[in-house]
Amino acid sequence: MNGQKEDVRLLLVDTPETKHPSKPVEPFGPEASEFVKDKLSGEEVRIVPGVEKYDKYDRLLAYVFINGETIQEKLLKMV
Repeated sequence: MNGQKEDVRLLLVDTPETKHPSKPVEPFGPEASEFVKDKLSGEEVRIVPGVEKYDKYDRLLAYVFINGETIQEKLLKMV
């Protein structure tokens, strides 16, 4: 974002755990991660930060738009 790398936590999505150091990978976590990577890789996105900008892990809390629709909406349609 603005030429800087930013870790983003998608607002409104309780994602399955995939990278926690002491917890196992949860069901559908790898599939959800792959879906988001496939949809966003190489695309120009619009980021809209939430009211609270960062979580305790210093990830930007945001809505991520691609082609006028949030990636959150695209994830819901996947279900």
